[in-house]
Amino acid sequence: MKQDLIRPFLLFFLFSGLSVLTAQTEKDSPTSFKNWEIKPILGVQLWSTYTMGHQDYVPESDTYVDASDRLNFLVRRMRFGSTAKIGDRLFLKFLGAADWIGEDQRSGPPGGVNNGAFPNAQIWDIFAQYKLSPKSEALYVIGGYLRPPVGRESMSGALGTSSMEKGFNQWYMRQHLTGTGPGGAGGVYLGGLSSLSEKIHVDYRAGVFNPQNNGITGGRTSSSLLVSRLNFMFGDPEKETWTYGLPAANSFGKRRTVALALNLANEGPTGAAPEGTSLLGVDGLINLGHFHLEGEYHRMIRKSSEPDLESATWMIRTGVNIDVSPAGADVPRYLEPSLMFYGFDGTTDIEDYPAVLATNYFGGRETIINAGVNYHLVPGKVRIGLHYTAISGDRGDLPADGQLSHYFSQPGVGGIQRGDYAGFELILNY
Repeated sequence: MKQDLIRPFLLFFLFSGLSVLTAQTEKDSPTSFKNWEIKPILGVQLWSTYTMGHQDYVPESDTYVDASDRLNFLVRRMRFGSTAKIGDRLFLKFLGAADWIGEDQRSGPPGGVNNGAFPNAQIWDIFAQYKLSPKSEALYVIGGYLRPPVGRESMSGALGTSSMEKGFNQWYMRQHLTGTGPGGAGGVYLGGLSSLSEKIHVDYRAGVFNPQNNGITGGRTSSSLLVSRLNFMFGDPEKETWTYGLPAANSFGKRRTVALALNLANEGPTGAAPEGTSLLGVDGLINLGHFHLEGEYHRMIRKSSEPDLESATWMIRTGVNIDVSPAGADVPRYLEPSLMFYGFDGTTDIEDYPAVLATNYFGGRETIINAGVNYHLVPGKVRIGLHYTAISGDRGDLPADGQLSHYFSQPGVGGIQRGDYAGFELILNY
C-alpha cells in the first residue's frame, strides 16, 4: 500500500519537471546549438598482483585444495568517452568501459575473469542532464542509462579512490538493487544543490528506474525501483555545481567538509523477490585539509515466500596527503598512506539458505582490509600505488559450493577460499 501511494506521487513530480522543460518558448530556450563544449574522457588502471593462499573447493572429497601462488598482470579498468555541454544548461555524457583484461580467475581480486583474447567493451554511462534554471543549481532533471543515486561508494568514480580497489560493498548493493555488478539501469530522476546558509548545503535526488534483467526483475512480475538520497554538507559543499556522481574523497586540500547522507530504495514484487526489495543506509565524508575519511552502511532486505532475507554491507576508508614536491615544482606531489575496511554481512544459518536461493542473492560473511601508499605525480590525474589486501570470511553451515559471498565463490571456478594479494597499480585519468 505504501509503495502504491509513493509511485504516483514520484511520477507526478518527475513529469512536472519535464513539462516545465518542454513548455519553454523559443525565446527562453536555454540551449544554443552553436555553442558546444566537447571534452574527451580517457582513463586506465593497470595492475600487477601477487596472490597467496587461494584454495579451490572439491565437492567429491568435501575439501579445499591449495592452488599455486601467482603473479598476474591485467588492465583492471579502462574508461573512454566524451562529455558535451550545449549552451549553459544541457549536459550529455557517454562513457564506455573495458574491465578485467587479463585477469586470472584464481588471483585475489574479487570480480570477473579475463575479458577474453579479444576484449569486449560495454556502455557504462549514457545520459542527458538538464538545468531547469540558468541562475540556480536547485533543480536538474537527468535521465538515461546510469547507476541509481544510492551510496557514496557506488556514486563515486573508481579511478579516484584511495584504496587499490573500490570497496566491493558497492557490488553487493548494486546486485541487490539492479541485479548486476556494474549497477547500470534505465531511469530518470530529479536532483539539485541548495545552500541553507553560508556553511550548510544540501544535495537531494529522487527518481525511478527499471532494472530489467534476470538478476532482480526478470520474470512475469516486474516493479519500478524508487530511489532517493539526501546529503547534508557542513562547511564547504562537496562541489559547487550539481552533477551526476560524486567527487573523490581526496580533495588534495581544497575542501573542509563534513557530509552525511541518507539513502533509501524500494521496489515492489519482482521475479527475484516476489514480495519486494528495500534498502536503507547512510554514508558520510570528512575533509580536513589533506586528511579524508569516508564510509557507509546499508541494510538490505529481500522478501519472498521464505523468511525475509536480510543482509548488510559497509565500508570505511581514510587517507592523508604528505607533500613531497621537489623544490620549485609547478605541480605538487603527494604520498598518500591509505587504509580501507569493507564487509558483507549475510546469513550463515542453513535454515535461511532456502531464502538465499529463492531471492537469488548471497549468503556468508566477508571482511576485507586494504593498506597501501599512493604516490600522486599529478594529483587527480597520474598516480602509482603499492597495496596489500587481506581477505577473510565465514559461511557457518552453508554449503561450500553454494550461492555465497565473494570470499567463497568465483565465476568459472565455483567454491573457493580467496587468497590475500599484494599489488602495484598505475592510474592515468584524463
